[in-house]
Amino acid sequence: MSDDFQSIDEYDRVDWDDFYPEEALEAFERSKKFEHENESTNTSTVTNDVFIQAIFGDEFTEDVPLVCKKTGDPDEGGWAPRTWPCDTADSTKNWYFLPGLYKPESTGRYRAKKALAVAVYAVALDDVGTKVPMSKLDDCSPSWVIETSPGNHQAGFILQTPVDDLELAEQLKTALIAAGLCDAGATGASARWMRLPVAINGKPKYGSPPFQCKLITWQPNVKYTVAKLYKNLNLQPVKNSDTASPSSHSQLANGIYMSLAETKASKVIQALHDRGLYKKNAGTGKHEITCPWVKGHTDALDSGAYYYDPSDQYPTGGFKCFHSHGSLFHVKDLLTFLQINTNDTANIVNAKPQKLPSSLKPVPMLDISYLPDAIRDAAVDLADRLQCPIDYLVVAMVSAAGAVIGNRAGIFPLANDESWEVYPTLWGGIVGDPGSKKTPSMQAAHRPLRHIEDMANQTFAQAMQQHEIDTSKYERDLAQWQRNKTSLKPTEPKAPKKSRLVVNDTTYQALGTILADNARGVLAIGDELTGLLRSLDSPGQEAARGFYLSGWSGTQGYSFDRVGRGHVSLARYCLSVFGGFQPDRIKSYVREAQRGSSTNDGMLQRFQLLVWPDPLESVVMVDRPPNHAAIEVYFKAVMRLNSIAASDLPDAKSLPSGSLLLHFTAQAQQAFNAWYIKNEEMLSSGKVDPARQSHFAKYRSLVPALALLFHLLDGHAGPVAEGCVLKAISYAKHLKKHANRIYASVSGHDNAAIRLLAERLLDGQMADGFTCRTLMLKGWSGLSNKEHAQAALDALVEFGWLVETEIRSGGRPTVKYSLNQGATTDLL
Repeated sequence: MSDDFQSIDEYDRVDWDDFYPEEALEAFERSKKFEHENESTNTSTVTNDVFIQAIFGDEFTEDVPLVCKKTGDPDEGGWAPRTWPCDTADSTKNWYFLPGLYKPESTGRYRAKKALAVAVYAVALDDVGTKVPMSKLDDCSPSWVIETSPGNHQAGFILQTPVDDLELAEQLKTALIAAGLCDAGATGASARWMRLPVAINGKPKYGSPPFQCKLITWQPNVKYTVAKLYKNLNLQPVKNSDTASPSSHSQLANGIYMSLAETKASKVIQALHDRGLYKKNAGTGKHEITCPWVKGHTDALDSGAYYYDPSDQYPTGGFKCFHSHGSLFHVKDLLTFLQINTNDTANIVNAKPQKLPSSLKPVPMLDISYLPDAIRDAAVDLADRLQCPIDYLVVAMVSAAGAVIGNRAGIFPLANDESWEVYPTLWGGIVGDPGSKKTPSMQAAHRPLRHIEDMANQTFAQAMQQHEIDTSKYERDLAQWQRNKTSLKPTEPKAPKKSRLVVNDTTYQALGTILADNARGVLAIGDELTGLLRSLDSPGQEAARGFYLSGWSGTQGYSFDRVGRGHVSLARYCLSVFGGFQPDRIKSYVREAQRGSSTNDGMLQRFQLLVWPDPLESVVMVDRPPNHAAIEVYFKAVMRLNSIAASDLPDAKSLPSGSLLLHFTAQAQQAFNAWYIKNEEMLSSGKVDPARQSHFAKYRSLVPALALLFHLLDGHAGPVAEGCVLKAISYAKHLKKHANRIYASVSGHDNAAIRLLAERLLDGQMADGFTCRTLMLKGWSGLSNKEHAQAALDALVEFGWLVETEIRSGGRPTVKYSLNQGATTDLL
């Protein structure tokens, strides 16, 4: 068996999508970053994370890359996988990764089992330089080469399009072995651990200190199709098993294997060349071209136009022009301009229907390494016992911790300018269907708050008893004084103030009175917050709305007069909000806000801890004792925040208001500054719609607030360290995906309308030969205007569900649609 692989058989791109412009922009930015990285031949700058991202990207749902870390001799012990992204920076360990994405088991656990592999993204050759001569790769330059032991190398090839036909991937690996290009023991195309570059080879035979792996070649833009690997490496097809499809064997045996996407791409690229529009291959499946409508650019600037290779999911490929008219032209317009008939396109790519994506934009599973130690294990335990998404627990726990601190402790995000103060008064919410355990999650996460209030109530009751005694004595003393007035007039005792931390259903005036007695702030909780938001939109509620908006930062004041209660003035108050949202209601509210039916003043965007996770695929009965140790760690951490004082934070600066403000360490400040600049560039790029721009602008305070919270929850006393900042940035990025899901769900950028149309078509509610206009007349949700209806039709054509036919009768052509007979409910 190979020295550099361990079999786990027995153990546990970027394609343009016309209908998801923000995703394509992110992909565009990633491809530019990779191009920049490849301008340098300095492989020492390539970290394990950069290496993995170049192969798999960084956008995942529940299908993720797996890595493995081993100490010392890698032949010892098991091969425990961990999901990526994770911390892979420790260069003193043996680091490995698998060449494909993996889905979790029904229990949610990830295991390195071949049956859980989803798609293969790369293939590697082992023992290059010892058993396999380097000269055999002269006609097929590898994407990477790693020296894994003295004189012995691993060479890898990144696939241009991930191969989800695992049998085809196995055939390729078998062909490589048969050609003498790979160690005979290195079988398994998907379930085969491969080394990462920043790692050791800890096998004892290489001595001490252990051999340090070296990245010799790094060309992440050099990618291959299966066909090109067969051709360039002169491979002969080898049948693995009787389970392989005859068609795939015949294609390979004839030496003419070429994916349908390749055929389509070559035809388009040739047409671009013929018209002088092709510029260069820009890598990552992207081609820089001259826009056919370049005269419409400002100053006719010839830049910013790209054609994207097709994929199995988007077989017609993509086109994007980043100039102002770009949203008007799609890939079908480019094909029409190139005189590539769209009907021919359907024949080229074979109209085999594809499985439709989920109705919402994908969100990743939460990586618990982003969380502070104080809440991580408790969140895992509670989510398992409640059988709900862990995101429910985490946002509720973080919100609770922030409410306990209020404006008693904060952070200066800048190193020198202390005029900017940030307090962890975070608003948040859980989006989920009724019965999805939103309320039980909040109750479990907020249990420490109720304990704090119970203790405060006991203290208040005792203080009231003493106040009654003192009042009785005062009344007697006052009567005595009024009779003779020979002594000083007695002082009336002040009534004790009731400490509050949580409020539920109350008017904003009553809330102001409560806050007047609770300077640090309170947390307003609601089971269904859409009702609160709508009430604040109502005429006559402008003052109430302003009161909520001003309380978000924890630094502003407010004053108002109450009939019969006199004047209430708050020098600075702190108001947190948390609760649940039903999906349909929040979608309706966001839609109204974006269309101007609501006061679009950033109220919704203040909900930074807002999550909408996917429901659990399967729910099981969990009846076991709680992890009392983990729950106690969380409980004690929150209680510690409740009693935080200046003596607990010796490095904090005390303000006249009584607040304690910390700074970042030098390293943490550098990390925050780098993130801040990147966020500002994104906000000023013009590539984000106004609603999300407003939302992500508030991440300026979210990241330092999270870093401070994580720092204090884990009991640190000094300046906020780099580790907490990095966790905060990672968690904020996770929250960004949930925000994208919410805003996309009401802007036509999710798949709800596509799936609805597919379901109606399968039910026979549209006869073959229908048009976009007849679809709009149905008035179905998300399909009643031309833009959304056409987008859904185009998407179903892309997925092979619809066959479109262009009818010309002398006037303007009409496009009619028919359901592909291969479309079934199994593909929903």
